[in-house]
Amino acid sequence: MVSCETARLQVSHFTLDDAAFVLRLLNEPSFIRAIADKGVRTLEDARAYLRNGPLASYVRNGFGLCRVSLKSTGQAIGMCGLIRREGLADVDVGYALLPEYCSQGYAVECVRAVLDNGACQHDLRRVIAVVNPDNADSIRVLERCGFDLEGVVTLPGETTPIQQFAKAMTPGMRLTPQHAPQYRALMLQAYALHPDAFTSSVAEREALPLAWWEQRLTTTTAARAREAVFGAFVNSQLVGAVGLTQAPRQKASHKVTLFGMVVQAEHRHAGLGQLLVQTALDHARTWPGVRQVLLTVTQGNDRAQALYARNGFVAFGVEPDAVAVGSRFVGKVHMWCPFARAATLASA
Repeated sequence: MVSCETARLQVSHFTLDDAAFVLRLLNEPSFIRAIADKGVRTLEDARAYLRNGPLASYVRNGFGLCRVSLKSTGQAIGMCGLIRREGLADVDVGYALLPEYCSQGYAVECVRAVLDNGACQHDLRRVIAVVNPDNADSIRVLERCGFDLEGVVTLPGETTPIQQFAKAMTPGMRLTPQHAPQYRALMLQAYALHPDAFTSSVAEREALPLAWWEQRLTTTTAARAREAVFGAFVNSQLVGAVGLTQAPRQKASHKVTLFGMVVQAEHRHAGLGQLLVQTALDHARTWPGVRQVLLTVTQGNDRAQALYARNGFVAFGVEPDAVAVGSRFVGKVHMWCPFARAATLASA
């Protein structure tokens, strides 16, 4: 069962068939030195570790340590997941990679995905991590994932104190094909309730198969490498979304367009619109060569225009009669967010 995925990685539930991989991972000198010696020496030991650890946690908690593999080849490279550990009040995140896959950004990538999934699917608002003070590599991963050092703890049955890091969670994440049914339902509802806000209509989008929506959320093809959709969740339900797409032609590839912004009415005072816009802008900054983000907002939608303005967008013109809604026409305000301007506003 796939738990979550990124552009390069897939995080999925372990099975007993993973015993050989787990046996190797748990006996790597780097694992024993930095984490612990689990005493797993045979395939049967590895199966017992899986049965009593990750597999039992899936049943008891709905989450646990998972297999991390490369999407391109299916090769297992490590494990990562959420753990409800005795002696700790909060859920913590754990991770370990085979040595040959370290220092390539995989740890940060899978930890972020697991955290996002945990916030959305399990309504987690706080996650901790415990690490040996001399494990500098792991501490760097935690810091890049937004964790802050909180203090020192001693786990039950242990005598050596270790450091505890913590991170406050937000209910947003990048959507993947597994979210397609919820994304489709959310957008069709938005097209129906707010026809003047979108160029697409209910009839057009409703006729498209679920595979189209899954493809929109896929990151594995070259055509989708520069498109992303982010969602906001409440109690595991998708209640808001926004998308980004980069201009495909070389001379325009420095431009990204923000599209399909929606938050359900009953959740519009919870800060989810701000979360979605900021998440999209932060992601756009990771795309090489991108210098600006563009969008259009319906003329007269002052609430939405104010949200974008708070995030560094500036209006530069109005397109009259931009969208036909039945027998009437509505204009669109064009806005842009040059990253230099956004950085200046953020630091003010």
